[in-house]
Amino acid sequence: MINVLIIDDEIEMLESLRKILSYRENFKIVSHNDPHKAIEEIKSSDFDLIISDLQMKDVSGIDILKVAQQKKADTIVIIISGYGTIESSVEAVKLGAYDFIEKPFTSKKLFEVVDRGLSVTQTMDEESVEENKELKGIIHNSSVMKDVLNLVKRIASTEMTVLIEGESGTGKELIARAVHSLSKSKTAPFVPINCGALPEQLFESELFGHEKGAFTGAVKTKPGLLEFADGGTFFFDEVGEMSQSLQVKLLRMLEERKIRRVGGQKEIAINVRIIAATNKDLGILVQEGKFRDDLFYRLNNLKIELPPLRDRREDIMPLIKQYLYQLCSKKGQTMRMFTREAEEALKNYSWPGNVRELQNIVNRTFYLCSNQLIQLSDIPLPFAQLKTPISDDILSLNYKDAKEKIIEQFEAEYLTHHLKKNDGNISRTAEECSLDRRTIHRLISRYNIIFKNS
Repeated sequence: MINVLIIDDEIEMLESLRKILSYRENFKIVSHNDPHKAIEEIKSSDFDLIISDLQMKDVSGIDILKVAQQKKADTIVIIISGYGTIESSVEAVKLGAYDFIEKPFTSKKLFEVVDRGLSVTQTMDEESVEENKELKGIIHNSSVMKDVLNLVKRIASTEMTVLIEGESGTGKELIARAVHSLSKSKTAPFVPINCGALPEQLFESELFGHEKGAFTGAVKTKPGLLEFADGGTFFFDEVGEMSQSLQVKLLRMLEERKIRRVGGQKEIAINVRIIAATNKDLGILVQEGKFRDDLFYRLNNLKIELPPLRDRREDIMPLIKQYLYQLCSKKGQTMRMFTREAEEALKNYSWPGNVRELQNIVNRTFYLCSNQLIQLSDIPLPFAQLKTPISDDILSLNYKDAKEKIIEQFEAEYLTHHLKKNDGNISRTAEECSLDRRTIHRLISRYNIIFKNS
C-alpha cells in the first residue's frame, strides 16, 4: 500500500485530486486543506508520496517540502504550480522536490509524473517485489481476498495438488496462475484446459496425446498437453465436467505420474503439479455418483475457496476503476469518473456473474458512453432498474437486511423480465445478461421462478 498525502487550500482542487488518485486501489490517501494540519500529519506519519500546491495562504509548498525531507528523505514530493509560479517550482525541484505539474493538467499527466517518481525511488525487498509483481493483477481491498492471497502464497511453496472452488467468473484461473507464478516451477509452463469445452475423444487426445494412426485423422504422432506441461503446472478448469472414463485415467496419472498416448503402448513419466477448479460442489457430485470419490480426495489436498463478488463488496469499485483506468490509458483518454449515484448502484448490485460480468459492464459502458462524468443512466442494464421505489416494509428493516432484500427483489425481477423477453430461452437470456447458463439456472432455482411460454 502506498501512503499518499494531498495538500491544497482550495477545497474543489483538493477533492478533484483525491478523486483522481483514488482510482489506484493501492493508494491510501489522506488529504488536508489546512497546510498547518498537513505539516503535523507529516511529522506524525510516514508518507511515500506528497502532492502539494505551491502557493497557499501562509504556508508554501516549499515549506511542506522541507518538513517532508526532515521526516523521511525518500518521500516523493510533487509540487502543483499555477501560472506565474514556474520559477518558484523550478526552485522547489532544486531543493529536492521530485517534479512540478503546471495547472491546468489532465489526470493522465498527473499519473505520468506520479508513476515516474514512484518507479525511481520506491524500494522493497526482493521477495516482496516478486510477490507484488505476480499478484498485482488481483485487485483487492477486502479482508476475505487478503486471506485468499495469503493462502495462495503459502500453498505456492508446496508441490501438492490444489482444488479451487468458486462461482463462474470469480477468477479461478487467475488464482491458479498466481500459485504457479509464486512456485519453484514458475519458469516452467502453465498449461490450462477447460474440461467441458471439448468432446471426450478430442479431450483425451489433447490431454494425453496420440500416436500416428490411433484414429481417423491421426496422420502423425502428437504429444499431449500434459507432456508440454512437464516440470510445470497443469490447470484443469471446470473439472466437474470431466467424463467418468477420463476421471479414471486422470486418477491413474495422479497416482503413478505416468501417461500413455491414445493408441500407444509406451508409458511416459511426467512431473507436473495439478491445479483443478470447479464452480460445482464436488462433494455433492460424489454423492450423486457423477464424480469419483477417490479422484476427489486426490484433488482436494489443498483447497482455495474463492468468494463471490457480492461477498467482497470492498473490491467492487477498485476493480471497476482499475478496468476503466486501463481502457482510458489504452485509448489515450483522460480518466473518467462516476457520479455518486452511479457508484452506489455499482456497489450495491449483486453481480451474479461476478468479476467477469463486472468487466463486461465496464467495457460496454466505456464504449457506449462518451461522457467524462458517467451517470447511472449511462450504465447498461441492469442498473437502471435500481431506481424502483423501495417499499415501506423494506425501509422498516435494518440497513443490512434492507439492502439484501432490495438485491434479492432486483435479481428476481430482472431475471423474470429477461426470461419473458426471450420466451424462456436460457441461452438467449444468458447472452443478453452477460451471464452463463449455470448462473441463470441457479438464480431460477433460488427465487423459484416459474416461466411458461404463453
